[in-house]
Amino acid sequence: MDDSKLIFWTGAPGSKWSSTSWALTKTKKILIDNSDNTPERHYVIPEKFQHPEVSFKIKHVGSYFGPGMEFGQNFHRINTLTKDEIKKEINKAFNGKHPEKYKIVRCHQFVYNLDWIRDNFPTSKIVIVYRKPEASINGWLTAGGIEIKHPDYKKYYKDNETAKKLITEEALLATKWMFENDMDIHVACRGHFKNYWGVTFNDELEKKGVIIRAMEGYFEANNDKKFEKLKYDVRLGYYNFS
Repeated sequence: MDDSKLIFWTGAPGSKWSSTSWALTKTKKILIDNSDNTPERHYVIPEKFQHPEVSFKIKHVGSYFGPGMEFGQNFHRINTLTKDEIKKEINKAFNGKHPEKYKIVRCHQFVYNLDWIRDNFPTSKIVIVYRKPEASINGWLTAGGIEIKHPDYKKYYKDNETAKKLITEEALLATKWMFENDMDIHVACRGHFKNYWGVTFNDELEKKGVIIRAMEGYFEANNDKKFEKLKYDVRLGYYNFS
């Protein structure tokens, strides 16, 4: 596995780190390995948690790493592992047939060891997805919170109250690292994915259109106040991207 093809992706629960990573897989500017996106790794958030104004049902898809997740049980202490151990674990999520493609490796707890990742994988890329703690907490809880089935949060986050404290901590660490490393920061929105990554959609009801609009805070409700919900509060920080 080529280190330069690894994208270490992190963000607190509720930061929309999953939807932003999914949106990136739609780019043609770089080849993303989607072989981890298998049917058994699809989770549709239960109806009671679905937003009534969103036609497309929110999903978690693909592989997740970290304690309690399918892969990378020790990735919350990735700094104690060898590079070979880390890459072997990452390989488990992908079919190994696409060495030329980039692998998005998602783990909430990477935020605790970003210096180590930067120094030990100097040719790899890092993405931080940031959203204010209170917004992340609310977003995570309204998507099911600790009851989310994929990925499984119970081993590390324990319960909703513990999760609130950890989400706050992770968000603060994210902003600190973004600041200290002069990350290239963008608002997750239609314009960013179009101009930066060449990702476009034809209408608001197209699958990727709904997801990107949800990042912005825009929903489909036919009322005069729908624009009041626009937040543009999800930010993407890129490190080591040319």
